[in-house]
Amino acid sequence: MRRISYLLALLLLGGLMFFAFMHKKEDEETYSVKPSVPQSLPDFTFTGLDGKVYRLSDFRGKVVLLNFWASWCPPCREEMPIFQKVYEDCKKYGFVILAVSMDTNSTARDDYLKKLKPSFLILEGNDNVKLIGLPTSYLIDKDGKLYKIKLGVYREVKEDVEKLLGPDKRC
Repeated sequence: MRRISYLLALLLLGGLMFFAFMHKKEDEETYSVKPSVPQSLPDFTFTGLDGKVYRLSDFRGKVVLLNFWASWCPPCREEMPIFQKVYEDCKKYGFVILAVSMDTNSTARDDYLKKLKPSFLILEGNDNVKLIGLPTSYLIDKDGKLYKIKLGVYREVKEDVEKLLGPDKRC
């Protein structure tokens, strides 16, 4: 009897481990939060690589993806081409990307950007920004209210942007 109980326990444990490791990769790498009540974000100020100072409020009336990334971060590198495609498809409807580089090595950042050639705005991060991890994205609606926070690769960005742009705006 003891042997049967032991075998059943082992089978149960094996089954649990099987299901625990069968989750999709995306589920393990990402975390999304949608605020239950729309929240305004602070009026962040960042300097662009072009030397200009940009405020989040400068983009009121547009759907904004505020993304924090670094050139050394593999998930960041995975999502940047996704963002470039979505930006090219949706910018005509009032969508902007503010990509804040958290790189401490500007040479590595610049080398990566030369290869990527993004057409959206690249900003410089600073020590005041406190993040749990990279990449972290904040999707903000036209009224400046936070729609979603995404930690990890933001694969569903196009669907979320289209929701915020409106039913007649398909990118």
